[in-house]
Amino acid sequence: MKKNILALSVLAISTATVLAGCGSGASKEASAGGTTSKKTDLAMTVGSKDNTENHLIGEMYAEIFEDMGMKVTRKLSLGGTAPTFEALKKGDLDIYPEYTGTGLTVMLKQPVEKDQKKVEQTLSEGFKQWNLEWLESAPENATYGFATKKETADKYKLESISDLAKHSSELTLSYPQEFDVRDDSLPGLQKAYKDKGGFKFKKQFQIDYSLRYNPLKEGQSDVTVSVGTDGQISGMGLKLLKDDISFFPIYHVAPLVRKEKLDKEPAIKERLNKLSKLLTDEAVQKMNWQVDGPDKKEIEAVAKAFLKENKLIK
Repeated sequence: MKKNILALSVLAISTATVLAGCGSGASKEASAGGTTSKKTDLAMTVGSKDNTENHLIGEMYAEIFEDMGMKVTRKLSLGGTAPTFEALKKGDLDIYPEYTGTGLTVMLKQPVEKDQKKVEQTLSEGFKQWNLEWLESAPENATYGFATKKETADKYKLESISDLAKHSSELTLSYPQEFDVRDDSLPGLQKAYKDKGGFKFKKQFQIDYSLRYNPLKEGQSDVTVSVGTDGQISGMGLKLLKDDISFFPIYHVAPLVRKEKLDKEPAIKERLNKLSKLLTDEAVQKMNWQVDGPDKKEIEAVAKAFLKENKLIK
């Protein structure tokens, strides 16, 4: 009888130990981001616009969520701002990377504001109307600009946007989708320079965002619309013209996320804020060039390498 009781006691202790071990493994995970969070059944649908940088950052969000134990659906490179934002509002997406200048002027229809603290406050409050939250913005500034070959800049003495305005009638411009219709882009510049030639080009044409440097390379355009974090600027040795009239808004990237997802898993905010702090101009330019430059690395590989290097995922 004593043997039976002893055997049952040992079995009970062993079973309890096994269950405790299973329970701790199922309920918690130590993340590479430095926090310990419960595993969750939360599913996240991650989107992005159809350009290298936005796709890259969207992939980083997805990798972080998977590291947190979430089921992730990727809907990356959806298109421009309008379809991506509509998908988020409808609930077809839960999160995507957006930019402060776009959020302020395009979605919230507010004038350009140079005080970035005011911008962040406006964004934080403004997106609540759609039950969306604007998380911490990164230091990188993916603002619009104009890039040209150095020989073209030398020929026309192009140093600034105002110089470009003087010679626009002699030059061909290539630009990505939406640049010719948004107030913070070409139409706004044409208003700003209406008394100085109107910023009208000899010829202008649209090119897919991912291909916008090809016309420069192939001699089909003299000037192309660039973004401050583009790897091609340094990689191709191009001249980036100065925004001497401070026309373009600041474009810091930030996660735009559905509020109900944050309510269910508050740790999302902490993990993504850690990532945002590391997204500097230099870091993003380097990653963009790894994808768009001669190495032609896969976006997923570049995103994962950056996150692991910075101990943001396991």
